[in-house]
Amino acid sequence: MKPQPPVTMMFLGANSSAMRPILPARGEMQRMPVGCAERPVSGVRSINILTVNRSLSIPRTGEEPFVSFLIPVYNAERELPATLDSIVKQDDGSIEIICVNDGSRDNSGAVLETYSRNYPFIHVVTQENQGITCARNAALEQASGEWICFVDNDDIVADQAVDVFHKTAEADVDIVYFDYEKFMDRLPDQSANHLGDSMYIHGNRLVKLQSDCINRFKKNVPIISHKTMPTPWAKIYRRSFLTEHGLKFRSDVKHEEDVVFNYELLSYCHAAKKVDYISYYYRWSVESESHRYRPDLIDDVRHTLRAYREIIERCYPTRKDMHELYQYRVFWELLYCTVLGPIHPLNPNSYSVRRQQFRTLLNDPLFKPVIGDRRIRTTRFEIKQSVLATLIRIRWFWMLNRLGKIVGKAR
Repeated sequence: MKPQPPVTMMFLGANSSAMRPILPARGEMQRMPVGCAERPVSGVRSINILTVNRSLSIPRTGEEPFVSFLIPVYNAERELPATLDSIVKQDDGSIEIICVNDGSRDNSGAVLETYSRNYPFIHVVTQENQGITCARNAALEQASGEWICFVDNDDIVADQAVDVFHKTAEADVDIVYFDYEKFMDRLPDQSANHLGDSMYIHGNRLVKLQSDCINRFKKNVPIISHKTMPTPWAKIYRRSFLTEHGLKFRSDVKHEEDVVFNYELLSYCHAAKKVDYISYYYRWSVESESHRYRPDLIDDVRHTLRAYREIIERCYPTRKDMHELYQYRVFWELLYCTVLGPIHPLNPNSYSVRRQQFRTLLNDPLFKPVIGDRRIRTTRFEIKQSVLATLIRIRWFWMLNRLGKIVGKAR
């Protein structure tokens, strides 16, 4: 993508009538769809898709919804009712909810059946277990709303989110970003959660947003927080933008699939908008996928890095900053593999075996070049990552192992 001329960013209050900047005309970029096999299906509100080659879709009546909430569901019988309740109580006749039961083995299917009977705007798709990427894609294929909002099956949508979506979504932007807040057991008080200012992002600001998606330098000040930008939730996507460019989650990417999705779609983005409002509450757990012991993580990392490189070569071939950021991203993934592998506190292996796991990582052709590349300055990372990177570079496994135990006790 070629950098566009600088533009002025305007901050608007919730009820402001100030004129927005005139956005540049859309390009005619095209790409081949990426994702799971096409799986359109039939049904009224509850659908089974246990075969691949079907070409029907959910029959619709009346106007298209304003927003489609897409929820991949897997073994979430305890938290799922609260997630659905947070949305259905906001029904104003302009929403639909599409839930994909991705081969759940608990009572999630029964929960979905009950809700779909009681609420005609809830559609349920049932399929064999294929993972969250394919579940999201299956939901996206069935969506008919003007805007798409992804929701995980144990999280909560803010009380006034639908109303805020109506007030802030505009036809000349492709993505509207919001804020989110973490919680564990008790949902935060929402009484102080009010709609704030808006910020339009295009031109050179959009160019920076694209690099922000994979930039983890401590001195980088992202336009949108790193906590919010790469996630599929806490934002709404214009559905026609996704379908126009065939944008889906990649079925071969299991690690950081949400970052890869957003990184790719930003290369096609015409304009975006950031709204100061907490639209989403993320249920955090120390047992989550991003914290557990994962000895085979490197296999998933290979697919992720391959996707990053392919996107850069196809969408940003002349962006030197992107190629440099990719090298740092490889080192970042080495840190991740080390923390969730050899030095993880739940690693059941002996010290000698864990040390050998560490050596195997360092000698892997994926990581070995960046370890020895002195152009990659580990001091550009945040302090914790910088310390880990330095210890990895000097191969001091004993100290890394000690740090892993300390982190484990802190949890």
